Amino acid sequence: MVRKLFILIVVSIVIIACKKENSTSKTPIVFVHGFLAAGDTYEKQVKRFASNGYSLDELYAFDYNTLDVINNPENSLDKFIDDVLAKTKARKINLVGHSRGAILVYDYCKKYEQSKKVENLVLLAGLKQGGAGGQSGNLPTLNIYSADDKIMTFGGDIRGVKNLRLFKKDHYEVATCEATFETIFQFLNKIKPSTLDIVEEDKIILSGKAVSFGENIPQAGTIVEVFEVNTNTGYRINSKPNAIFTTDAAGHWGDFEAKKSTHYEFVVYNPSVPKNRKVHYYREPFLRSDQLVYLRSFPEDGSLASMFLASLPQDDDKSVVAFFGASQSVVSGRDVLKVNGYNYSNNIFATESNTTIALFMYDDNKNNRTDNSSIPSFALFPFLKGADVYFQTQTPETILFELNGRKIPVYNWKSKTEGVGVAVFE
Repeated sequence: MVRKLFILIVVSIVIIACKKENSTSKTPIVFVHGFLAAGDTYEKQVKRFASNGYSLDELYAFDYNTLDVINNPENSLDKFIDDVLAKTKARKINLVGHSRGAILVYDYCKKYEQSKKVENLVLLAGLKQGGAGGQSGNLPTLNIYSADDKIMTFGGDIRGVKNLRLFKKDHYEVATCEATFETIFQFLNKIKPSTLDIVEEDKIILSGKAVSFGENIPQAGTIVEVFEVNTNTGYRINSKPNAIFTTDAAGHWGDFEAKKSTHYEFVVYNPSVPKNRKVHYYREPFLRSDQLVYLRSFPEDGSLASMFLASLPQDDDKSVVAFFGASQSVVSGRDVLKVNGYNYSNNIFATESNTTIALFMYDDNKNNRTDNSSIPSFALFPFLKGADVYFQTQTPETILFELNGRKIPVYNWKSKTEGVGVAVFE
């Protein structure tokens, strides 16, 4: 009897040890973003997967410089996948790409040694390829696109794969909407998800990355400060931050335990970069833990992104603010985006063809008044728009952003010494 008990204990210890060594029970998923985007493209989807039994240790986002047209990020993606496989002890990963990322993952799987690491391939708002992924087209492939995508107009059904054609979804929503999540989940797991909602948690742990806008280049030593703010005004509850983090070489920050039903301001800056102004991100309350809270900073001088962002004024008499839609664009006639009561979801700033994800707002012509005219320097890029709006800084003021009834208040920071404010709608 004692011997049997001893054997049972040993077997139990071995089973527990094996479980600890193999930290995942599901095939890990690697998500790859598109042009001018970053890993937080998949912020909602990762939380939906986590709400359906996935561990956050099974969900990974790969970042690369979307403005670098010379260096192919395929080698970096391969190393990232190797790191995920080593960390999780998994044999393969599931690979998901959106837009330019869909092209990247499809090309990645053309090489035999690389395709061996992939169990399933998912293409979101990508090109209409000639067939399934893999060197010989033998990789199980899911292709999702929208008939109303005005950015990737060369999409469509791919022969020999599972296709899903969406309607009334913009280019970004192809990556973020519920229908896409449901289809991906069922494709990977052969069963439907138990819920399409982001299920609330009692304990909310936040973490993420601080990277440069567009280039996604991390800067070691970047400071991240977290402030609780008033739900109605955006003013800080306390003068001292609730938490301060210093990023590592990969740009990671965290962990921060957030309170429910609470608005937070995340401030990001690098003290070693003299011209790197602070950026103040204002977020909606979090429902559950989130490892993809990305904070974009100003890039260093000399880059394409820095030349573009140099047009943002530095004037302590005026404030510079921006809207960022993390899961959808703003389309005139479909959405309502208001700032201080004025409707910016019109045919100047929110055309269906532009797929506006970010709207920068400041006094472009320096006449100390709001003209609500379009700022020309943003005309070269999709996803971005600029509006000539004057925000004073002589007295504290709330700049109220509203998207389809949801509200985020932003403080009117002095644009030279205090930085830029951004309202992020998840």
